[in-house]
Amino acid sequence: MTRMKLLGFLMAGLALVACGDDEVGNGGETGNELDGKQLGSLTAEEVDEVCGDLRGQIESISKEDMCEVTGVAASIFGMDCETAKQECISAPEEPAEPDTCDASNFAGCTATVAEAKACFAAMSSTFKAITCESPLSDLMSPPAECAALEKKCPGALEDDEEETEGEAP
Repeated sequence: MTRMKLLGFLMAGLALVACGDDEVGNGGETGNELDGKQLGSLTAEEVDEVCGDLRGQIESISKEDMCEVTGVAASIFGMDCETAKQECISAPEEPAEPDTCDASNFAGCTATVAEAKACFAAMSSTFKAITCESPLSDLMSPPAECAALEKKCPGALEDDEEETEGEAP
């Protein structure tokens, strides 16, 4: 996995933080009636619910945990993990991004809601477990629980490397 894809994977979970609105979702639990449905076949209302649920899983990650992940990712490029982590912790909170989640986010995706929930729960657990002492290999590939999402939703956990390489971050 290239460095850009690695960073893309790390940020893919964060991208869904903007899904839905603050009144949708219930902390990561979806009604069982949606768990077996394919993401690509959800109605707009169901997409809102699923995005809220996935956002709840990602939002459970503390700023300190996310800053640890940021530090480890920065170490890929030769930066000191602890320094990057402390800069991240000291940085002011970023304003919330506008809602961007709609059915087009899941177009062509045959993974089920349950598979997406399992992936995002595993990503959340992985992010929470990372420390500056963690080996880089802990970030080199998505959790095993994300295999179905990667396979059934091409590009879901990748960045737009070909389109953005060379552009300023």
